Amino acid sequence: MSNSYFSKDDYNAFLGGSSANAQVAYEKFTELHRSLHRRIRELSWDLHPQWQTKPVTTHTVAAEGTLRGLSVQYMRSHEQALLVERLMGRESNQWSESMDVDRHPVIELRLTPTHFAVELIVSPDSWLDQQNLIGKMAVQRHRQTLRSTIASMPQDFCVGFWSGIEVGDMHLTTGQLSRGMFLDEWLSTFQDGHDHLRFGVWYDPEDPALSVQNIVTETTRRIGMLYSVYDFLLWTSNNDFRTFYNKVATSPFGKDTRIS
Repeated sequence: MSNSYFSKDDYNAFLGGSSANAQVAYEKFTELHRSLHRRIRELSWDLHPQWQTKPVTTHTVAAEGTLRGLSVQYMRSHEQALLVERLMGRESNQWSESMDVDRHPVIELRLTPTHFAVELIVSPDSWLDQQNLIGKMAVQRHRQTLRSTIASMPQDFCVGFWSGIEVGDMHLTTGQLSRGMFLDEWLSTFQDGHDHLRFGVWYDPEDPALSVQNIVTETTRRIGMLYSVYDFLLWTSNNDFRTFYNKVATSPFGKDTRIS
């Protein structure tokens, strides 16, 4: 008998089958979110569920359209999101309905018929944060910080610039990115405002790491690793590298524009 937190019926619940199965999957996912949110608060990570009454949705930042599954996104606070959207020139008020989750880096949990995924996603609509990363990577010591962060992560994280809920065919791994100048060369192909920037792990159904006893610990561990990259790139008033972005010339990471 399987000891997996999510059953086969949970994975398949949104393929047009039983509404009862979909409700069970939703309740399980919601309970997982509640447990993770408690852990996030205990660990003092500055991550918040998206600004909705019910954080668990069928929206994903990874792709357009409605997700055939469930997701939850953790991101910057509502107040910080308002500030960022104003800097982006977007009219907004104090109501959460005016906010757009895709305009912010997120750590997204996602249940689909094929996988349970935990990933950091910075969509093209989050161009201010994408530009902040490019500006920060123009400074040599910050490039080294990111390289060291990636080198400390497990080598099974998939990274790349694709869109969609599945792993991109052209993905790399954190193990590959931590070697030599691979990170610099990889990021030199990144187009802010056009590409999704993604770091994530995709678990197959029945993966022993997602057992009833272990799923909260495993998912918290993965979120913590992604949080290090998230915190590195996230624009804040104390982490503002847009001036450096504006100095970058023809290539976002051209060697002639970098600062030591």
